[in-house]
Amino acid sequence: MRVDTSLEAKITIVTGSSGSGKSAWTKQQIKKARRLLIWDIDDEYGDLTGIKTFNHLGHLATALKNSKVGKFRYVGAFADFDLFCQCVFAWGSCVCVVEELAGVTTPAKAPPGWHTLVSRGRKRAITIYAITQRPSESDKTIMGNASTFHAGRMNRQADRAYMSKEMDIPLQEITDLKPLEFIEKYADGSKSNGKVTFSRRKT
Repeated sequence: MRVDTSLEAKITIVTGSSGSGKSAWTKQQIKKARRLLIWDIDDEYGDLTGIKTFNHLGHLATALKNSKVGKFRYVGAFADFDLFCQCVFAWGSCVCVVEELAGVTTPAKAPPGWHTLVSRGRKRAITIYAITQRPSESDKTIMGNASTFHAGRMNRQADRAYMSKEMDIPLQEITDLKPLEFIEKYADGSKSNGKVTFSRRKT
């Protein structure tokens, strides 16, 4: 794949406690993706239309090699995260979702494959959604490269304070968020508020 250095980073950090609507919001953002890869360690994305599920990384790699388009998710072992990131980077030109980021990274260290994906993925047209309940326990590489911060309600004071600093917004704005409400901060310094909504199924 040809590298394009003119592309802008498209990295969104999605934070919030359990039940804040992180996964529901993310699913709404990625529903039109034609090339999609999801690190789905908690098995939350099986309801996506046309998604193919893998629990063996070798089988996933083979599927990617043979697919120009497609929606794939991996529900295997935590130990495979670095190799999963390498697969995403090699496939390129796709949307990548990583659930439970704090489970596979630490504030002090990003696995090599993840570091490459975050720092160089824009050149390969990779859009990243990194999702975590505990942003204060996730790696700093993703925070430093984020183009959008999406913060939902957080129960832990440490996480609220951490995101207040990263987003450069008053702590009270995050503290005041109600269930399913969120605040977003963008690379140009602007911000907006919203609430996760769910479409009603026809009966």
